[in-house]
Amino acid sequence: MLSAMRWILPALSASALAFLPACQGPQPGVRSQASVYGNRPGPQGFHTVVVDAGHGGKDHGARANGLVEKTLALDIARRLKAELEPDFRVIMTRTDDRFLELDHRVALANRYPDAVLVSIHLNHGRRWRSGPETYWWRVDSYSTARRMQRYLAAACPHEHGNAGQVRRRLRLTRNPVIPCVLVECGFLTSRKDASLLASSTYRDRLAGAIARALREQRLAGDAGMGPLPAAIFAPPSRAGDARG
Repeated sequence: MLSAMRWILPALSASALAFLPACQGPQPGVRSQASVYGNRPGPQGFHTVVVDAGHGGKDHGARANGLVEKTLALDIARRLKAELEPDFRVIMTRTDDRFLELDHRVALANRYPDAVLVSIHLNHGRRWRSGPETYWWRVDSYSTARRMQRYLAAACPHEHGNAGQVRRRLRLTRNPVIPCVLVECGFLTSRKDASLLASSTYRDRLAGAIARALREQRLAGDAGMGPLPAAIFAPPSRAGDARG
């Protein structure tokens, strides 16, 4: 392990090193979820959720069929906040149309060592692809991601050609020191998905599905989710990294 750390630490960028103080330990009386690699069981009994609305400001995200990702992501994030409160303390990375660097979002999430991070996005792809996808990397995020994909898929009346639950090393699935999941709530490029996402009723259903997964994870932890996957001790994700 020490030899591996000698290799990894020089490779960390200054911004990545800024994340490490959050791992030094929780505040007194706070149950910490903080871990650099997340090689441990999933969260249970947590009370804080960091809700990250993807994109914002100059970064519009995906655009198709008259819909804009940054706008829908913030709308679903607000609905999720309403679903979770007052049972959870909810921290929003943004509450309006502003641009935030990915590393800033990670650093903000790392201020809450007892939390779980959920980043909300909308997808873009081939027109025949539809339905939700859920991304994770850390072992301690696997069960939460599995539950979210299950309930999001149940909320969607159709799915075709999507990747489902995906292990992928992204800035918002690898770099936080708390359990973290990124959800793609549907494909804006799919006419079926776009028609649904234009409906506030359907966006409420999506927020409800994410909230249900978080409540179940808090209550049950990894129970019923099968064996946990093996850890992958990869360095933090950076801009320009190959996907995988």
